[in-house]
Amino acid sequence: MTEPVFTNRSTPYSLTQEDLQVREDDPPPAYQHPSQILTESLTQVTNRNQSSTDPGRTTESLNMPNTEELVNCLNPTRGNVICKLTSTSLIVIIGITIACIADSYHKIHEGYVGIYFKHGALQDRVTDPGVHFMMPFIEDYKEVRIRPETFAMDSVLAITKDGIENTFREITTITTVRKDKLVMMAKKFGMDFKKTLVFDRIKEDLRIFCANHTIDEVYNTMFLDIVANVKANVKSSIQRLGEDGIEILNLVIPKPEIPLDIAHNYKQVKVQWTEQLVATQQQKTERIKKETELIKAVADAERQKAVLEITIQERIIEKEGAKNVSLINNEIKKAAENNEADIAKYKLTKEAEANDALYTDKYIKLNLAKSLSNNTKFYFSGQQSELGGLFNKILGT
Repeated sequence: MTEPVFTNRSTPYSLTQEDLQVREDDPPPAYQHPSQILTESLTQVTNRNQSSTDPGRTTESLNMPNTEELVNCLNPTRGNVICKLTSTSLIVIIGITIACIADSYHKIHEGYVGIYFKHGALQDRVTDPGVHFMMPFIEDYKEVRIRPETFAMDSVLAITKDGIENTFREITTITTVRKDKLVMMAKKFGMDFKKTLVFDRIKEDLRIFCANHTIDEVYNTMFLDIVANVKANVKSSIQRLGEDGIEILNLVIPKPEIPLDIAHNYKQVKVQWTEQLVATQQQKTERIKKETELIKAVADAERQKAVLEITIQERIIEKEGAKNVSLINNEIKKAAENNEADIAKYKLTKEAEANDALYTDKYIKLNLAKSLSNNTKFYFSGQQSELGGLFNKILGT
């Protein structure tokens, strides 16, 4: 049986007591070329591995070297060279592994996405925010911002239709990039695709607008139409060239700087315009005052009219009431008079009936005789006179 030996799990081969005894008996070897040493070392390792597979040997695969082994490693022997080569190889492998991991490891920040280049060629791969890995020393990456971004453009010089030079400063845009169109735009226009698709187009469309309009239209009457016109044209260009890969969220174009003499004239115009506004406002104030007075007079007249109409209506109602009372009184009086007339008629009728029954010829003659008997003298001139004729009728002579 072989004696147990210490095992070093970090060494890739095993050392037995027999091997140590052989090394002590051998004299130091002569100088050999490194390639020969490496070949012999590999042959010895192979022989050891074959012997370890022998069922008669019970050595472990990995053995801890003792103190003598460590001392022998320091001596310029064949085993020392093998240790140095092995250690160097491990260090190189570990260094290469660490370098590969360090080169492939990268982080994409929030609001950005990562695009990758392989040997300088842009790949179709796009990664989201987080930790990612790539092929070390072969691939490279760049972060591209896709969240809304504010950009202040350089000054833009434009010439109007009537030849006036003006300068637009502090033009500001807010843009965002679509992730699915990013690789296409980067391949087609480069990494600075926003400059080509947005900023250069804004400059171009702004100059075209100024070239088609006068200084008064650009500076005064149509200034508010500039942003809408330029924004619509830029969106059309992005849709045509970049397949709607960029969205313009906002565009701000301040008033341009114009020549000092023209600015002075505009200032004078604004002063006069302000004076006109004051005069117009005064006229409006006076007109409003007059209209207020007229409204008050009309309101007073209408109020008086309404009062008069109410008064007249009251009088009419009063007269109608008096008329109705008079009619009622007349009806009452008429009814009373009709009643009295009926009574008198009835009385007369009864008296007439009584007289018809009372005043007979004999009664009349008797009363006439009585009346005549009271008179002592009668003067009449025969039967032709009225009295004589009356007597003749009454007396029947």
